[in-house]
Amino acid sequence: MAGLAHEIDPREFDSPEFQSNPFPLYQRLRDHHPLFRDRFHNRWIISRYDDVNAAFQDNESFDRAMYQPDGPYVFGSSHVFGPNILEYGNSDRHRWLRNVVAGQFVGQGLVSFIPFVEQIAGELVERCSADGEVELVSQFSNQFPIRVISNILGLPRADEEKFVVWYQALIAGLGFGGEHLARGIAARNEMWQYLEPLVAERLAHPKDDLLSKLCLAELDGVRMNMDEVKGFIALLLAAGGDTTDKAIANMWYHMLYTRPDQFEDVKKDPELWDNVFSEMMRFDPVVHVQSRFTTREVQMHGRVIPERAQVILSLGAGNRDERVFKDPDVFDIHRDDLHMGRENRSARYKSQKPGHLGFGVGQHFCMGYAMARQEAVIACMRMMEVMKNPRPKFATHEGITSPNIDSGGFRSPRELWIQFDK
Repeated sequence: MAGLAHEIDPREFDSPEFQSNPFPLYQRLRDHHPLFRDRFHNRWIISRYDDVNAAFQDNESFDRAMYQPDGPYVFGSSHVFGPNILEYGNSDRHRWLRNVVAGQFVGQGLVSFIPFVEQIAGELVERCSADGEVELVSQFSNQFPIRVISNILGLPRADEEKFVVWYQALIAGLGFGGEHLARGIAARNEMWQYLEPLVAERLAHPKDDLLSKLCLAELDGVRMNMDEVKGFIALLLAAGGDTTDKAIANMWYHMLYTRPDQFEDVKKDPELWDNVFSEMMRFDPVVHVQSRFTTREVQMHGRVIPERAQVILSLGAGNRDERVFKDPDVFDIHRDDLHMGRENRSARYKSQKPGHLGFGVGQHFCMGYAMARQEAVIACMRMMEVMKNPRPKFATHEGITSPNIDSGGFRSPRELWIQFDK
């Protein structure tokens, strides 16, 4: 009976306790069930850093797509975003789409977007800083990345509010609630109807904006079709926007509530916001899990995962692995055992330090990684310039939490009130 002390009831993953603080359960997984068979949800869970990293790198055994690329399923037909690179898995279509657009978000492509990031950050900070206090989530972080993306796409500034509304509906549609999915699909269709004449216009008369680049991007003389262009824009709005949105709120939460001592360091040297981003993505990343499906039987920790099984790669658990990081349950922007700064898809760095798993690794490494970091860091620095002596309005806070299972989205504070001197 002593052996039962470490057993895990898979219903724990659906509990309010796990929603608010999953880390004790993550530790039980790493220590006693590094490969956990969740019979209730019909899935397997990988929780140790090295195992998660290895699974990300093993495209021969783990595929992101649920369906076979040559099967009868019409990709995008049941996804709230429509056709998008997430659904295409390891297929040739995924690699083609990624190669068509990936260059837009790094290097010179990224540099060309920075003026938009600076402009929108400045406008929003000025707008919400008039009263000496701000509710960061609703007044700033929920809006900032969506307004940036719509401007980068070259869409009319008068329509920014529409995109903020569509974004919120698309994110909610990623959850398990049927009504949220219906609203998400309705928002997607409304957005697509809005985009179609703009796409047609850019095809006929290209401009110097991201929408034109997406419409005209070619690989081997072939372009994306209309639905793929629209699906990619939906992905940019929802997945890209939500990552940056939550990252900003999470960074400020830690500075205000968990490490106000290190916030003093950041005030003296705003460049340390880059370290805050890196440590946030390790300590409690915006996204905690990614799904894969086995393409063959996989042996691990004395067990065999069957072919076509769903496997959960637990980024949140791997990032707290004591086998890799010292004092992993301590938020520390000065830690010397984490790669700080720009990530890469190989997760190998000259410093020989491990990186966080928050953007994934390998073939499906997040394309918008550099954009998310730039947006979050620039936004935080601009807020620091305008909001003097920022401090929490309330002495206590419920902390970072996962969204309700019915509605999609990533981990972040529900709200975050900040007071400051004008």
